[in-house]
Amino acid sequence: MADDLKSFIDNYIQEQVAGAGTRTGYRPVLVGYASADDPLWAELRRVADPNHALPADMLPGARSAVAFFLPFERSVVKSNRGGRAPSPEWALAYRETNALINRILQGLPPALLENFGVRASAAPATWNFDPVTMSCTWSHKSACAIAGLGSFGLHHLLITDAGSAGRCGSLVVDAALEPTPRITKERCVYFESGECSYCIGACPAGAIHPSADAKLSLDKQACWAHIQAVSDDDCCGKCSTGPCAFGSSVRRPRTTTT
Repeated sequence: MADDLKSFIDNYIQEQVAGAGTRTGYRPVLVGYASADDPLWAELRRVADPNHALPADMLPGARSAVAFFLPFERSVVKSNRGGRAPSPEWALAYRETNALINRILQGLPPALLENFGVRASAAPATWNFDPVTMSCTWSHKSACAIAGLGSFGLHHLLITDAGSAGRCGSLVVDAALEPTPRITKERCVYFESGECSYCIGACPAGAIHPSADAKLSLDKQACWAHIQAVSDDDCCGKCSTGPCAFGSSVRRPRTTTT
């Protein structure tokens, strides 16, 4: 049943995106899976927020997480290069994609229950965070990382094989699904070689800093203050329009020490 369930989930997400009727276009959607018992979920409470939910908090009996990334079409990304405020195309993509993700997250659980007897639960696509502490109880980006879709760059965005310009969604289910292998390749050129600083210069708020320490590399309050000042849609996206927008330019595997 697990393979049929995966196929159903993949097809459901793909069909919802294909039939969304949005003005925003998308490149191929990425879907990944993670075990609810993966130790990285507990690690989020240390590195992100001590109150970050575990899959079992989202759904008692959760056994797996499903995560997906909707990459914006290239014209949306290119339209947002330069300036201080998000381009109209980027702002529209942000609104439409959040709405699309919410439709997927609202429609997939009853479809899974009806067709497979599988229960599912999800958090909203956005606005499930505290604007004071800038932390959230469920991070769709982190779920995508744990589900093997990418890793975080200096700008704190997820860099997938389709890049960083897009939106993430995720949900948890009470069915055991084979996890997607996590690729150990470093996707952020800054972390790999220090040779890219595009996002530092692209940030209108000056909120991104050259540091391997995640707590120092992004001033979340400065980022949020700028977004509030320039956008009625709570978006900016300037940092995601550079070399990692459409995929990682890093080709060498990440080196590890033992």
